[in-house]
Amino acid sequence: MPPTRRQVLHTLAATSVFPLPLGAAAEGNAQASSNKLRIGLITDIHKDIIHDADARLTAFIDAMLAEKEKVDAIMQLGDFCIPKPVNRDFLAIFNRFPGPKYHVLGNHDMDGGFKREQAVAFLGMPARYYSFDLGGCHFIVLDGNDMPPDWKGGYPAYLAADQVAWLEKDLAATQLNTFIISHQSLEHPSCIANQAEVRKLIAAARTAEGKPKVAACFNGHWHIDHARRIDGIPYVHLNSASYFWMGSEYRSERLEPELAKKFPHVSSTAPYAKPLFTVLEIDPAAGKFSLRAAPGEWLKPDPAELHYSNPVIEPDWIRPEIRAVDSARV
Repeated sequence: MPPTRRQVLHTLAATSVFPLPLGAAAEGNAQASSNKLRIGLITDIHKDIIHDADARLTAFIDAMLAEKEKVDAIMQLGDFCIPKPVNRDFLAIFNRFPGPKYHVLGNHDMDGGFKREQAVAFLGMPARYYSFDLGGCHFIVLDGNDMPPDWKGGYPAYLAADQVAWLEKDLAATQLNTFIISHQSLEHPSCIANQAEVRKLIAAARTAEGKPKVAACFNGHWHIDHARRIDGIPYVHLNSASYFWMGSEYRSERLEPELAKKFPHVSSTAPYAKPLFTVLEIDPAAGKFSLRAAPGEWLKPDPAELHYSNPVIEPDWIRPEIRAVDSARV
């Protein structure tokens, strides 16, 4: 059963608060706004894997349209859907939001032999990677699907030289508090192959007065709840809206036979009982930003009950929730 609006709004509970690196708008940044900016964030819905993706996306949009939220924009961080005609109705749910809408390319958005250019056109993105200003802040969207020079197969995770050069130029041009968004992680060692190079560039982005420009980096992809600070910058994994992927060796059938036949990969996941998403609130006047927590539950059996283990994922990161990220955890 899809969650009610009341249930969904109840999940948007605690917040985590971080300082903006360039301080408050009152400190002299003429481009910064004194109004709060609120952006709804969701990632890894996986329309082509999970059976109730439409209901999960609808719950997110309904929550973002609610009077209580009043978000200014929404963004999905990848693994949204394959760009095939049958998924246009799914995209239409996202497009119900009347304000600015942003997309990030995930690795699974090109499953089935589709090209990145097809996914970009289907979603209506301005480009594979791009940047924009909103509410007195700067946002950079990266494409982590470039092919590394030594690629030997599988899903590539890399930022090619042209994208790295563009990122450096874009960071140099802005004087605003900047948020960097990617699907793949710039923090997890088993992800973007040249992440150390990219992180060095991010840390070096400073104003003429020596103040850091980048407030935080957000990613999806891993379906985990995890964050840590590198070079003073929070790198935050946003959890999937739908499930944690375990693999076929941990198969557990949770669906009725007919539905399971239509969505065979659900048995390899640990689904979340309700959709997970969050709200990024940026307060230029106060010189801070916050990320909302979203508690949740497993559809049993959960990974621990199935004795799931993974050498590159800490057990504490595997949760059916988005926890508030504070200085004690980052």
